[in-house]
Amino acid sequence: MTNPVKVEAVKELHDVFLKAKSVVMANYQGIDAAGITALRTHMRGRSVDFRVVKNTLARRAAKDTTLEVLGDDFKGPVSVVVSFDDAVAPAKALADFAKSDAPKSPEVICGVVEGKKVSPAEVQALADLPSREELISQMLSVFQGPTTNFAGVFSSLLRKLVGTLEAIREKKESG
Repeated sequence: MTNPVKVEAVKELHDVFLKAKSVVMANYQGIDAAGITALRTHMRGRSVDFRVVKNTLARRAAKDTTLEVLGDDFKGPVSVVVSFDDAVAPAKALADFAKSDAPKSPEVICGVVEGKKVSPAEVQALADLPSREELISQMLSVFQGPTTNFAGVFSSLLRKLVGTLEAIREKKESG
């Protein structure tokens, strides 16, 4: 006989995994209750979902989702950091928490970003990327460069024309 509470937990976790754009698995072993609370608060502030999961239930919930590739990685004390909007958000949130004054931070096991399994090194590389807003501003500044240069060249030509006309006017007045 199956436990209805566990069935409901698997169903809820399955729905979360279906909607997830990216997930990072982390080992939270060694972090005390106050540290976990600080970690949850930190994640919530970055619009990222942090959950401590039971491995068996998580394996069942991952079936028929992009997280199915993580089946063998659900062992030991595991938590999942889930983002529904930004694929890089879980990696950045964990990296930011590791840089904070917390005594211990979770150790990244692996992750899934838009359906592809990534290693801890790749998760760290994602965390080191500039934010979406920074990338957009960099791209806009590149687009703005030619326009600014054109305006500068045009302005310089106008200054030369005005200078030439002024010199002609002065020459006619004096001569």
